[in-house]
Amino acid sequence: MSLYFGLIMFLCIVPTLVICFFQMYPKNWQEKKLILGVKNREEFREGEAHEAVNKIYQKCRRQALGIVIVGCIISAILLLLRGFALQTTLWMSFILLALVAISIPMAVGNRELKDLKRRLGLKEGAGISFVDLSNAGNVRALKGWQVALPNAVGSLFLIPVLLEDLGVIRLGTGMEAGSFLGTGVMGICVGMGLLISALAFLMDGLRNEVISSDSAVNANYNRAKKKNFADFFVMFLWVNVIFMIGLAGLFYFRYSDALSLITLTLYLGLVMVGIAVFVSRDKRIEALYHKDMVLLSDDDDSWVLGMFYYNPKDKRLNVEKRVGVGGTINLAHPMGKVLGGLAALCLLGSVLSVVWICMLESTPIRLYTEEGRIVCHQLRDEYVIEYGDILAVSFGENVRELRMIKVNGVGTDQLLKGIFTVDFEHDCRVFLAPAAGNYIRIQTLEHTYYVSGATAEETQEAYEALVAYGVGF
Repeated sequence: MSLYFGLIMFLCIVPTLVICFFQMYPKNWQEKKLILGVKNREEFREGEAHEAVNKIYQKCRRQALGIVIVGCIISAILLLLRGFALQTTLWMSFILLALVAISIPMAVGNRELKDLKRRLGLKEGAGISFVDLSNAGNVRALKGWQVALPNAVGSLFLIPVLLEDLGVIRLGTGMEAGSFLGTGVMGICVGMGLLISALAFLMDGLRNEVISSDSAVNANYNRAKKKNFADFFVMFLWVNVIFMIGLAGLFYFRYSDALSLITLTLYLGLVMVGIAVFVSRDKRIEALYHKDMVLLSDDDDSWVLGMFYYNPKDKRLNVEKRVGVGGTINLAHPMGKVLGGLAALCLLGSVLSVVWICMLESTPIRLYTEEGRIVCHQLRDEYVIEYGDILAVSFGENVRELRMIKVNGVGTDQLLKGIFTVDFEHDCRVFLAPAAGNYIRIQTLEHTYYVSGATAEETQEAYEALVAYGVGF
């Protein structure tokens, strides 16, 4: 389990770093319309200015390459980690640091190029934007049916899974049926498809970029760019559907943690391939139209560090990125401020979640009896079961023999806690330390509990206290 998790993280971060490097720091900056988030002017390719720009750029590129190499080495080392909490904490921390680190040379170079512009007196045209009225708003590449079809197919796979959980039909023999685990996961996938669709239409509706005084050139350029975006998002939607089909098969015919992680790995692999194809096509489009790029909006000062767009005079919410591919929001727009705040909260929530998981795994669980009740405690009282509510009690020697599917809660090699399906019985309350080995099964009128202490001795002591009191016997 730990190895599979590490491989998934490795397959996510290493290709991401490599793609970011080639997208943010291309080899031939002279042929690009932007350099380190700054408009690439003719003056930058002449005389002493060319030498100064090239020196700044090559320094940033070398630094970024060093960061990528170090990031790949650290990623390989992290594959050796074991323990879910430790893995999650270090991988999440490393991914955030790596993405920030790969952007630092860009931010520094962006500031240096802006300083160079000021020293060269290149201020004319600042803040000017061009609009091609012949093609304003009429270049689109995405058709409604292209996103409706995969979303409809994905929803069709959700329906039988929901009916299975409701007990209307019977598809397979897995323990997951009736737990609503499949419905929840498939529902998330359907929601992901709808979110991808919204992003696709958002990108397709970006204001057309003006690169030339020739309207035909502008139309063809924007059509090619938007078709690349459309093809990528449609591919993403179909990969999402394939993933749903794989999950449906896992949930209702042959589920295992290993197979689910393999399915997730294949899904991420397909997404990475799609991103690589998208980036490659984007580079070809930029190279094809490079000579036609004579009119470009010079709004360098509206791009903070070349990556964050803040322009109170621009009424658009979303604009195309200057660094990387895709779109970003105008942080000066009222809705942009809301979305930026939500993004910051999501990032903070992710960090706090990792901290919470680490606390859970590093804090031993406790199982004890007191005043006519049995208490399962970790950080707070998770379950308090009154003796009078207990109908039956049994003792198990080996927790590993239980067939368990997590529905909600924590499921790691060190801790099992929350709502699980256990041996085809749904809605079981689980509070187990697998390392303890043994466990107690407690049946009440409302729930079935599987509990243990941090050690076999602690579990045995709690069971003997129940036996001595005659509970459930």
